[in-house]
Amino acid sequence: MEIRQFGTQFLSGFSEFGPRFLEAAVVIFIGWIVSKILRRVCEKALEKANRDLGIISFLSSAVSALVKIIAIIMALSSLGLNTNVIVGAFSAVGFGVSLALKDNMANVAGGIQMLFTKPFHVGDYIAAESVEGTVERIELMFTTLRTFDNKEVIFPNSKLTDSIITNYTAQDKRRLDLEFGIDYSDDLLGAKKLLQKLAEENPKVLSEPAPLVVVS
Repeated sequence: MEIRQFGTQFLSGFSEFGPRFLEAAVVIFIGWIVSKILRRVCEKALEKANRDLGIISFLSSAVSALVKIIAIIMALSSLGLNTNVIVGAFSAVGFGVSLALKDNMANVAGGIQMLFTKPFHVGDYIAAESVEGTVERIELMFTTLRTFDNKEVIFPNSKLTDSIITNYTAQDKRRLDLEFGIDYSDDLLGAKKLLQKLAEENPKVLSEPAPLVVVS
């Protein structure tokens, strides 16, 4: 009798809540697919607009996250929960999570700051926190560098915004200092003229600004 009663109650509950759970699952599934599609559409649209690769990666990941959040809210709403209560709960949870994950929130804020200030772009060669490498990705929370010896270094965005960044690619012209030892008994004037001539005749040396040879 108890088994029959349990079965009856189960079927009654399933007939009432089963469709809602199914609807919520469908909403989540569609939301995840839409988030991927919109991410690709956003990436292609920004690429056609010749936007920086860092901006493309950052904005596309933000759009994907926003669509997923909306899908979760819609799924909870389909279960019969009040939308205002859901939004309020998300706000309360978000506040608590923001306190617990303040470092991650700082990384997101750092990513937004770099998005607007643009201290470097994808493909630039930079140095920060005693690490040098080529910028491969600028994402919502992290920036990835590829070092000269092919190591992948992942920087939290907040670390980058708080550190001194040297961008070796920002300027198309750079000065290169070369030092040569000259004995006191050698002809200093002749050595200067020879080095000046070699520099001026080198096709890789710019004529403006002109190369300079000094003796110290």
